[in-house]
Amino acid sequence: MNPQQWKTICDRVADDMLAHTRPFVTPLGTEDDRNVGLVGTGSYVARENRRFLLTCEHVARVQPMHYRLYGNDDVFEHQGPWIMERHPVDAAFAPISDPAWAACSHQAQSVPYERFAQLHAPIERAEILFFRGFSGENSRYAFGVHQTNGSGYATQEKDNTGDAQIFELFWEPKKTRFTSQTTPEATAEMKFEDAGGFSGSMVWNTRYLEVTRQGGQWTPEDAVVTGLLRRWDTATKTLLAWPVEHLRAWLEAKGA
Repeated sequence: MNPQQWKTICDRVADDMLAHTRPFVTPLGTEDDRNVGLVGTGSYVARENRRFLLTCEHVARVQPMHYRLYGNDDVFEHQGPWIMERHPVDAAFAPISDPAWAACSHQAQSVPYERFAQLHAPIERAEILFFRGFSGENSRYAFGVHQTNGSGYATQEKDNTGDAQIFELFWEPKKTRFTSQTTPEATAEMKFEDAGGFSGSMVWNTRYLEVTRQGGQWTPEDAVVTGLLRRWDTATKTLLAWPVEHLRAWLEAKGA
C-alpha cells in the first residue's frame, strides 16, 4: 500500500478506537483548599464479579482522588482503599462497588479482563497501537468547573527499544495530525505538546494488521489491552509502557 492508503487506514482506526474506548476511561483528579487539577488517567476493568479502576501508582498516591463515569458530569471522590506498588511496578487499582457504579446515570463501561492479552506481542512493529487519556495541558479549572478533554492516539512501537520490562511508543508532537472526524472546535482547542496526564492509560494492540492479513474484517472489538502507559520520556520522544504480561501477573497476585 502507498503512504496515502496507510494514512487513511490509521485515520479510520484511530477514530473507531476513540469511540470504542471512550466509555472505559476516566480523568483522575484531585482537589484541596488551594488547587484543583488533573493527575492522570484511569480505566474501568471487570474481572469475574468484580470491577476496579486501574491506573499507575504515581497517580493513585495523590489523594483525595476523584473520578467520573462517562456520560455524566458528576465527580466522585473514591472513598475506599487503593492497592498499589511503587516503581518498578508503578501500578494501582481500586475496587469500585456496585453502589458507587450506580451513583448516577451514565454510559460508562468496564473492559472485560478477557480482553487483556496474555503477552505484549504485536504481529510486527508496524502494527497500530492506540491509547486514550487526559493530558494536563487540555485540562482547566474555571467558574467552579474542572474541564478535562480526553484524546486518543494511534501510534506504533519504536524499533530497537525497550526490554523485557518496558516498550516504547512514538510520541512526537510536531508529527501529530488530526483525524478526518475531528471537529473544527476540537482542532482549535486541542494541544499535544505535553504528555503529562496520560500516565495510567491502557495501551491497546488494535490487531489491525494481524486481522486483515488473515483475510478478516477488522473492528475495534478485535483490539486487546497490551500494556499500561507509565511515563513520558522527553529525551527519546517516547511514551513508556509496562507489558501486559507483567500487569496481569501483578493484578492476579494482588487479587484484582
